[in-house]
Formats: sequence, structure tokens, C-alpha cells
Amino acid sequence: MPRVSASRIAKLAAAIIILVLVLHYTINQEKPDETFPQVKNEEKPRPPAKIINDHHNEANMMKERKKSEGKQLKDNKKIVRKNLKISQEELQGVQDAEKDLQDGNAEIQDEKTWTAKMDQRNAERKALLKKVCEERYNKHFKSWEQLAADPSNLRPLIVNDDHHFIYSIVYKVGSTNWERVIVQDLGGFKNVPNQKLYSHKALKWMPKFSPSEALQKLELYTKFIFSRDPLSRILSGYKDKFVDHHNAVFSKMAQFIVKNYRTDSNTSPNITFTEFVRYLVDKAGHRTNVHWKPIHKQNFPCEIEYDIIGRLEDAHEDIPYVLKRVGIYNLTDYGKGPPRKTSNDLIVKYYSQLPKDLLHTLYEIYEPDFTLFGYDMPETFTLDSS
Repeated sequence: MPRVSASRIAKLAAAIIILVLVLHYTINQEKPDETFPQVKNEEKPRPPAKIINDHHNEANMMKERKKSEGKQLKDNKKIVRKNLKISQEELQGVQDAEKDLQDGNAEIQDEKTWTAKMDQRNAERKALLKKVCEERYNKHFKSWEQLAADPSNLRPLIVNDDHHFIYSIVYKVGSTNWERVIVQDLGGFKNVPNQKLYSHKALKWMPKFSPSEALQKLELYTKFIFSRDPLSRILSGYKDKFVDHHNAVFSKMAQFIVKNYRTDSNTSPNITFTEFVRYLVDKAGHRTNVHWKPIHKQNFPCEIEYDIIGRLEDAHEDIPYVLKRVGIYNLTDYGKGPPRKTSNDLIVKYYSQLPKDLLHTLYEIYEPDFTLFGYDMPETFTLDSS
């Protein structure tokens, strides 16, 4: 085996070391150390044209997507505003409904308060009527059985079987209006002239019924009557029959009054109020006409226990009260207008013409109507005969 020189061995060893180092470097280039990544400072290569185009397309798509998202956002805002508007309208509707409910509750409470007030007023009127009847006119009482035994005695009573009420008519106390309610609003007949109401077939007068039927209706039906200040009622009768209107019956009566109660040389065929009052107080027969016949003489206020007593002076409240009590308030417009203005000016004007003794006599005749229904002689007049 040939001998290798030391120098040659040293050169070989150095070559091996260099080879190992080269191999080690090559391996590290192919698989960099993950623990300590190398930072490359070399300039990045330019991307190919396809990649650039893809980037442009992606940018355009992003732009379009943003534009679409912006439009969708605007649409969403519109929807939100619309929904908000609907919500506000719904909220307003709820608030209006709550207000209506509150107003309705207030109206119900007001209705209850008003009804309680009217019930109290009616109870006081009935109590006064009963008290005066018992203290002053008890000897004239008749039972319902006695009254019904001869229904012809109950001529002023109008019966309505459909709504189970009895209206005790008092002329010159809004009677024509009540006749119209019964004939037209309840009976269904239209445009009936005033002069035809009295005899209309829709009015069922109590004398048409048998005694047993009359008694049953008196016991079971709601009975009501309206009163009026006697002085006002008498004056209304005079003006209606001798001043504002003229017909054969009252023209003949006027001739009689002129002939028998005129005390001066006046030749006018028209009678004065003083002449009319003289005629009234002279004989009881002169007071039988229903337009000025005393209520206590024709409507049996002490015998018939009226459920409701209305007053013409309080018609704006008493009429609705009666209509509601008998269940026909929604069937008529009667009594739903503004209250009528009332004044004592006409009463003072006409009754101040009367001599005091004549006024005193008139009051005595109609005194039961004053006391039974709670009316007083106006303070303007005195009742002494001096």
C-alpha cells in the first residue's frame, strides 16, 4: 500500500470540511429555519399580467359591492323611516284611542253624575207633590181602581204600548211637540200638520181601553207629566187663541167676552188680556177649555203617582231625562237643541195690567197648580186686594 504524505492528508481533510460546509449551506437554503426566519432584502419580482388583471377585477368588484351596499343602506334607511312613520301613526292611534277611552269614561261619569242629579230633582218634585196632596187635597183622592173603572175620566192620558209609557198631556206645556214625538218619531208617520196630531190614529188615548186594561197600564207603565208656571200658561193660551191665531171657535168666544166683559167703549173685536182674565175667573165653566184648564182639575196629580214630573222651564234637561227614562232618547231629536231663553218680561207686561183684586182671584183659582208643582207668584206682584 503506498504511503500518503502528510501534506496530501491535510489538503484532503480541508476539502472534506469545505464540502460539508457547502452541503450544509445548500440544505439551509432549501428549508429555512422556521424558528428564526430570514429577512430578505431583495426587491420583489413584478407579478405577471394575469395577476394584475385579477387584482383590477377584484378592485372593481369591491367597488361595485360597496356601491350596492350603499344603495342597500339607503333603502334600509327608507324602510326604517317608513316603519318609524307607521310606528308613529300607530302610536298616535293608540294615544287617540286612549284619549277617546278617557273621554268616554269621563262622559260615562258625567252621565252618571247628571242622572243622579236629575233623579234627585225628580224625587224632590214627587215628594213635594205628595206632601201638598196629603196635607191639602187628601179628601179628593181616588184610587187607581176608581179611576180605571171609568176610563173616560182619564182623557188626558196618552198610552204607548211599544215603549210602555203614559204621557199625561197638559196643553200649552209643549204638548204639540210630545204628540209629534209619538206620532212621527215613534209611529213612523211623517209631515203631519199640527192640527192633525191631536186626532191622529197613532195617539192611543186611555178612554179607548177597557177598565182592566187601563188599570194594568196605570200599574205597569212609566207615567210622566210636564207642568208650567200657571201665569205663563194662561198668558200663552190667551196669545195663541186670541192674538196670534184665529179660528171660528175662539172668534165666537171672543165675541162673547167682548159683549159680557168689556167695560169701556173700545169697539175692537180683539179682546184684551184683562177681559180674558175676567172671563176666566167669573165662572168655572169658562175654565173647562183644555188650553187653560187647571192641571189639578184634569190630570189627577194627586191620584196618579207620576214616575216623572218635568217642568217646561227646565225643558232642556227634563226632556232628555224623560226620553232616557222611557227608553226613546235615540229615537228622536226632540229636546237635543240649545236651551230656550226664558224671561218674565211678558208676564210682568201683561199681568201688571190687571187690577190687584182680579189678580188675587186668579191666583186663588190656580193656587193648587202653584203649590203642587212648586211655583211662586213673582215678587213683582202682591196678592193683597188693596
